Parts: sequence; structure tokens; C-alpha cells
Amino acid sequence: MTGYGASVWNRPEVRLLVVAPNWLGDGVMAMPALQELRARLHPQAVLHLACKPGQTGLWQMHGAPSRIHALPSAARNLPQQARLLREEAYTHAVLLPNSFRSALAPFLAGIPRRRGTADPLRRLLVNDPVRLPRLPEEHQQWENARLLLGECPAQLPPPRLHPPAAATAEAASLLQALPAPRLALIPGAARGPAKRWPGDRFAAVAAGWIAARGGAVVWLGTAEDHSLCAELGQALPGAQQVNLAGRTSLSVFAALLAGCDAVVANDSGGMHLAAAVGTPVAAIFGLTNPAKTGPLHPQAAVLQHAARVDRAIARDSTEARAALEAVTADEVLERVLAFPPSAR
Repeated sequence: MTGYGASVWNRPEVRLLVVAPNWLGDGVMAMPALQELRARLHPQAVLHLACKPGQTGLWQMHGAPSRIHALPSAARNLPQQARLLREEAYTHAVLLPNSFRSALAPFLAGIPRRRGTADPLRRLLVNDPVRLPRLPEEHQQWENARLLLGECPAQLPPPRLHPPAAATAEAASLLQALPAPRLALIPGAARGPAKRWPGDRFAAVAAGWIAARGGAVVWLGTAEDHSLCAELGQALPGAQQVNLAGRTSLSVFAALLAGCDAVVANDSGGMHLAAAVGTPVAAIFGLTNPAKTGPLHPQAAVLQHAARVDRAIARDSTEARAALEAVTADEVLERVLAFPPSAR
């Protein structure tokens, strides 16, 4: 592996393009290494980022890249995108996803140094290949650090997102009528039942929070989660809850999480988003490994009762569902109530 230390990055002529991961949670887990990289770059060096169109809102809240390119969804648009990248005269590209498609645009753009994992499918596209060691108990943030930095520091900073002022103002308006303290609940997970804690447990935690704190709950998630959240909140006082799942932009979603005092979430992108805005999160895991993909927040609490962990699980794994069901509402509520009081 080529060492990418200060001698490489601390040069004014560096023009770097980073191709971001494809999913929200993976993007957040790449942020610590990107923040460290930004600190190592020469002040005149360029750091831009390319991502899927649906991820631009995420990276607009992050301070590391000074420009964001939306990679085209259709393959027919790749030549045009490559021409745009070629005009930027990048000297280096670092490819965080391990896919053929992520390497294609930098290759077509003629970026001289293209660094990424040594996947046989893209050996012609990557001319600075990296072989990542198989370390099952090492967090995914360190895989990104090896790609971006080469020689890793002893520690990485936690990920940090900054919702724009307009999003923060909109979130404050949406929360204004709710009594504090506020608990955000994200019952969905894109991976399906294998990552979803039973909905009635979320409802029980919500009722327990209101009873113990006298505050309110905020239901969040995607548009597909809106009806589920409405169902889970049926027994709660209307004045002490709001269902905003699928009703906001990503930046307002992040600002809402930042405006809450604690979060309960499955192993999902929402869990990572909560950690990145600095809100304590109780994360419920089934079979996936929190040592690899857990929330990067110093006050995060992981709840898991699994005999084994596995990175690759079926969407409706019976074993994963059983592990999720072993986590009780009482223990999650106890962890959430133990978080230090918010300074908000």
C-alpha cells in the first residue's frame, strides 16, 4: 500500500477527487477520515467529492469537500460527466466504494492517480490499488482511513455534520409546539425486517419517555415509514408527538435530530445521521456487527442480544428477527433515560 502521509497531501498542487460511498450510513462512516484528510491538506490544495445524486444533500452539510459533483445515474451520461471532471484537472482520485462503476468516471476523466481497493473487476481502472486487511472487529471508518490516508492516525475525529441555517430554522419551527425534552424515534431501516426492531417496542419506549420526562416524541424516517409511524403513535397524546417521517428534506431531517435530546434507531442511515449531528443515540442491532458499523458518537448506546454477528444477512432473516426481539423496550428506555441532560 502506498503511504499517503503529509508529504503527499501537504502540497499546493494537489487536486483531489474523492468518490463517496453510495449509502447514507456508509457516507457518515467515511467522514472521520475525510475530516482528518482535510486537516492534512495544504491550504491551497483542492478537495472535491463525487457522489450519487441522492447523497448531495448529505455532503453539503459536511465541511471537508469544497465542491460536490453528482455522478449520473444513467451510464449514457458518464462520458459527459467525465468531460466535466477532466476540466477540473484533478491529480488524484480516491475511490471509497468497491465497485466498477465508481472507478469508471475518474478513469474516463484521465485522472493520473486513481486509488482504490484491488478488486479484479476494475484492475484496469485503478492504478494505485490497495488491499485492505480483513479485520472483523475493526470499524468501517478505518477502511476509509486506509484508502484516504494510507498510514492511519491513532484516533480519528467523530463525524460532524452542520445543517444549514435555513434547515435549522425550519426544524425549530416544526418542534416549537412540542414540550421538551424531545425523543426522536426512527423505526424504519432500508434493509428490511432483518434490521427492524418490532414497532410495538418503539411505541412502548415513546410512551415511557412521555411518562418519565413529560416531554414529546418526534417520529422520523422516509416517506415509506410515515404510515408506520402514524400507527405507532395512535395511543400517544397528540400534543406530545409529531410524525415528520418523509415530510422533510435530508438537511431538515438532520436539523430535527440535532434539535432532539436523544434518538432511538435501528442499525440504519438515520442512526448514523443522529450520531453525526451530535445527538446521543440508542442503536438496536440484530445480527449486524456494531464493532464494524456502530454509531460514531461517544455517548451512543448499542443494544444487542445475538449469539453471533454477520455482516451479510438476508432481508427477512429469522435469526436476525429473533435477536432483535430479544431486546426489550424497558432496557432501551432505561438507556435513553440515562443519557446526560441536553444543554439545549
